[in-house]
Amino acid sequence: MIRILFVCLSVVFLSLNAHSEDKFGPDDPIASINGEPIFLGELNLILVERLKIRDLDNATLDVQRATALMLVRQHLALRTLREQGGASLESIIDRQIEAFASDAKRRGSSLEDYAKKRKSNERSLRADLTWRIAWAQYLKSRLNDRVLKSYYTRHRDKYAGGKWEVSQIFLKMDPKDANSVGIAENRMDNIVSELRDASSLESAFAAAAKENSDAGSSTDGGKVGWVEGSGDLPAVVMKAVREAKIGQLAGPVRSPLGLHLILVHQFKQNDVPFEELTDLAQLRRDAADALFEFLLAAQKDAKISWYIKALQPPGIAIIPQ
Repeated sequence: MIRILFVCLSVVFLSLNAHSEDKFGPDDPIASINGEPIFLGELNLILVERLKIRDLDNATLDVQRATALMLVRQHLALRTLREQGGASLESIIDRQIEAFASDAKRRGSSLEDYAKKRKSNERSLRADLTWRIAWAQYLKSRLNDRVLKSYYTRHRDKYAGGKWEVSQIFLKMDPKDANSVGIAENRMDNIVSELRDASSLESAFAAAAKENSDAGSSTDGGKVGWVEGSGDLPAVVMKAVREAKIGQLAGPVRSPLGLHLILVHQFKQNDVPFEELTDLAQLRRDAADALFEFLLAAQKDAKISWYIKALQPPGIAIIPQ
């Protein structure tokens, strides 16, 4: 009986280990898009070269799945890039891969040698280079000041900053005392439940703050005033404030001090022109992500099949709706 159980567990383990030498290698497809395979060698290349996981047996299943998801999404985006770029893009890809190969040869190596050191093969290396070259060319042509300014205008509140007028209900608790935490959480659950049933949220919030809040603002119905950054409220609370909609509750949020429930009354945006922004790094990353999602959306009718089922991310939409 024990031997049967051991054999069953071994089979389960092998089915979850995409890098089992007895089962899968770089030439094995992990998935396909409209019948065009994506090989394990590409996944290995990313794990070894970009994630610095030298021993692939140490790559957790979650990391492998996340990498497989990213890889399939890249292939989908690449299909759109190739449809848009045509022969001109293919010529650029060929030239740059040839330059990469020539550089490897000068160093006494080759594409195959380069790939083998990364637990991959030349076919997968060429596929990886194709994506990186195509994506870089796309960003070079599209991610200009005009696009960045347009993206900034549509999402100004995220980058220009501003301030929020808020009220707070704060409940003290000792995070090291489970009984203290439990009492605070139960009190907050009851407060939130009552507020959700209130006909006037602002009036009910002020009354609840006066009765329950442990903050000094309780006597003023929980009014904190205008806040801008983590110096005004704990960072985790400010994050919830930034993500909240006007006239709605934010939280409850747990900070090192206790539990916070926030009501956002108003938001005033800073008037910062695009030309006066001093740090565009995050804006560029977010705009690039938006461009990537645009490329993905063009492949919404693509048929995706998974061959290594253990790598299929559970319950995650590859192309967001």
